[in-house]
Amino acid sequence: MNDQLTDQQKQLRLEWIEAGSLDENPNNWRKHPDDQLSTLKDLIENPEIGWAAPLLYNERTKRLIDGHARRSVVSPDTLVPVLIGNWTEEAEKIILASLDPVGAMANGDQEIYHALTESVEADSLWVRELLHHTLSQTMPGSVDPDMDMAENIPDIDLPGMELQPFESYDYVMLMFKDTQNFQQACERFGLKKVQVKYPGGTKKVGVGRVLDGAQFLQNLSSYAKEQK
Repeated sequence: MNDQLTDQQKQLRLEWIEAGSLDENPNNWRKHPDDQLSTLKDLIENPEIGWAAPLLYNERTKRLIDGHARRSVVSPDTLVPVLIGNWTEEAEKIILASLDPVGAMANGDQEIYHALTESVEADSLWVRELLHHTLSQTMPGSVDPDMDMAENIPDIDLPGMELQPFESYDYVMLMFKDTQNFQQACERFGLKKVQVKYPGGTKKVGVGRVLDGAQFLQNLSSYAKEQK
């Protein structure tokens, strides 16, 4: 079998290398938003998925070609799977410029993808949002942007916030500037998606950002015990 491989194919090999030792490519044009990085991190940390795709590295130029985002979401001493090849700098540029656009040229079977997403059970909020968004893009009209795919989202009554003469509101507000931290807070404190029905029948779905104080303390206590 090996006799049938070309010299270039024989040069390709898979190795486990520390992420911090892989230099980024100065020509990398991809920008990675926080939600993408959070989704990648959740997928990699999922023990049933892990590293489903290796990074791509050019040993001739000593630079990454693909996998910059995956490299960035793990600690520098993490061993990551790397497919190593040997290309000229010009060939490296062609791969960089064409890898994602060529993949985006593929046409998808919308019905099959819809059935696939319906069968997927994902714990990660970021993965669920990714599937939801992709489905809405591939099958316009199949997903109401104001409604989640899940059918068991609890309804909540829209709270009346008017102060009564005998009332006062004491509250604490937490502001997250990093979507990854917000994701962690959602999972740690039990923030889940809820559905609000407005007068007139309008419905909105979003992450419930109001927690019962007693429930918050209970969740916080449970987390502290888990960390001991």
